[in-house]
Amino acid sequence: MQPEELTQSPEEETTSLDKLEESIQANKVLYDRLHQSLVDEVVATVEDEDEVQHYKDQQKTVAWDYLKKLKHFYQANDLFRYAVWSLGLMLISTAILTIVEYDLFKGDVISDIGGGFQFGEGDPNWVDTFFHTFWWSVVTFTTVGYGDVSPVTHLGKLLTIIIMLLNFGIVTLLGGAVASVLVAARLKGDDKLDENKFHGHIIIAGWNPAVQSTLRLIEANRDANPVVILINETEAEIVKRAVSGFERLDVTHLSENFTQEAVLKDAFIEECGTFMIMPDYSGLLPNEQPDEDKTVLTSLTAKSISDSIQVVAYILDEEYISHLKRANVNEIVFPDEHIPHMLAKHVTDPGVPQLFDELITQEEQDKGIQVVTIPKGLTGLTHNKISAYYKFKHQWLLVGYAIRKAGFSLEDQMGESGSPLIRNMITEQLDSAGIALSSDEHVIVEINPSDDYVIDDKHKALVLR
Repeated sequence: MQPEELTQSPEEETTSLDKLEESIQANKVLYDRLHQSLVDEVVATVEDEDEVQHYKDQQKTVAWDYLKKLKHFYQANDLFRYAVWSLGLMLISTAILTIVEYDLFKGDVISDIGGGFQFGEGDPNWVDTFFHTFWWSVVTFTTVGYGDVSPVTHLGKLLTIIIMLLNFGIVTLLGGAVASVLVAARLKGDDKLDENKFHGHIIIAGWNPAVQSTLRLIEANRDANPVVILINETEAEIVKRAVSGFERLDVTHLSENFTQEAVLKDAFIEECGTFMIMPDYSGLLPNEQPDEDKTVLTSLTAKSISDSIQVVAYILDEEYISHLKRANVNEIVFPDEHIPHMLAKHVTDPGVPQLFDELITQEEQDKGIQVVTIPKGLTGLTHNKISAYYKFKHQWLLVGYAIRKAGFSLEDQMGESGSPLIRNMITEQLDSAGIALSSDEHVIVEINPSDDYVIDDKHKALVLR
């Protein structure tokens, strides 16, 4: 016979449920006020921070974009680079020549113009003389040479020789640059990619049945960069048909061997956001398996270009995991290790695999589990406040955080201790030795942390939209 205190009649159970419902309703207003106060506090902080940051960003964006475009144009265009150097050398030579032969060129200005100088009043000043000397240098540089004035000192004549030799050298370089561009375009047989639009883009090396599905999910996520470069030796027509249905994505196909360093640089790998390597089925028969040595070789090649490149490698053979780790690959995708867990969950926890499938398919509607950047105003706050912010501001459920970590970080190890001078000396020594402390940088996750868990600038939010 069961003890009396452990048994409850249906009427008593109903009464308990009613009391629970009353308690929930009674505390609902207080609960909402509590969370709304957290949201108001956080939103106010974020809005103030965003307003200040937006103003600063507006001030910097235009000038920064202009300088960045000018830098890219300078690096990519030999003609412009040589012209800038020649102009700079001419200005330097002209300035020295103006000082050395000042009286000569000043007298020539007076004899040419006679009066009414642009900068001086009754007599030409230094600016008038410099401009006249620069005009004479340009005339000499272009071999026009009117011969109306000639330097008389040895130093002045030496500078004139430099100006005349500059003409010979620069014209030769410009001619060679034009010829090399034309020859390279002729040999390559196609147009060079526009460097200006490739920054933070996605590169996918290798052709695999998973490529099309990957692109479909990237297109569905509106926060993902839409610029994608595919590098493989599959026929261009096959790739074109496979990517023709994507409206948001800007896909470029390079029909090249992606293990070569020159090919990766042509895809601007140093500027990419993520470099993904797939098992390559290009040119294989249905019964043939891809050579995964190419995945390891490509990883090594990418990291040799820049150790900071984010490399994600997808492999089919478990034996290659150790090789990819030694190549400092950031993330390794090996699907076979997840299959036993998914199968077991169908037995031990029915509903978990279905939940996983639902979250994946929701991605096509720009929903499901996604990573979003945490506003700067939230940095330093606790998990409960950030969770309230996403819940009441966006109606998202904060599941956890994605944290970018390195195997060894000098800043993390030393913290605030130690002299900045010593820290800089250690960093310089490591850089000169070719040692990158963040070479094995990767992402870890923190799921459902405690309420007092503090967020820093390395965290990104994992939210269920």
